[in-house]
Amino acid sequence: MNPFLTYSFFVLLLLASCGTYRYPNASGIREMAPEEVNSYYIDTARSFVYRAKLQAFRKDVNGSLLIKPLGREGCRVALISDFGQTLFDISIQPNGHELHYAMHDLNKRALVSEIASVFRIMTAQQHPTSALMFDDRAHYYPVYVADDCYYLMKGRKVERITQVKRAKEYVLIYYRDWNTAGVPTEVAVEHRKFPLAIDLVLDEEQSTL
Repeated sequence: MNPFLTYSFFVLLLLASCGTYRYPNASGIREMAPEEVNSYYIDTARSFVYRAKLQAFRKDVNGSLLIKPLGREGCRVALISDFGQTLFDISIQPNGHELHYAMHDLNKRALVSEIASVFRIMTAQQHPTSALMFDDRAHYYPVYVADDCYYLMKGRKVERITQVKRAKEYVLIYYRDWNTAGVPTEVAVEHRKFPLAIDLVLDEEQSTL
């Protein structure tokens, strides 16, 4: 087969791995050595507490989100309202989750699974072996590809994660700011299928860093 046609087919096949979704301005994909990314939440000596504003299904909730790393294989995430009520408490593993508690309105299998999926994307360390290519050299920061997610980097930090399902953007996670130790201090989550948005601001006094 003509080498050019072989390369073109390879590029199209990889770009089609998420259906017909095409990352903005991407011209192809290249293989690379494994790159460790999204390592914010793997240190078991740390615990993270974020002030949380959650908008879900026309309801607004303010509270504290606790993230406790369980190592490189998962974390425990709990959301507690400002009134002291636990809204959910979930242990998240790479291929599943364990529900410890969810309030009645949230205790639905599909919803719990979706919440676990969102925080799995946010906290999971990845080792992508592919990166997008861009003809526009103004696109300076690399974008790595792992499973159904695209990791936009800023230096050594992940700035945005875009999860894609059925050729559409499904979940977007923005790391908007970091402290001097590289810990995310402002995080925003936007769900493109369900009316769900989360804004997080790190409470360094309550966290163990």
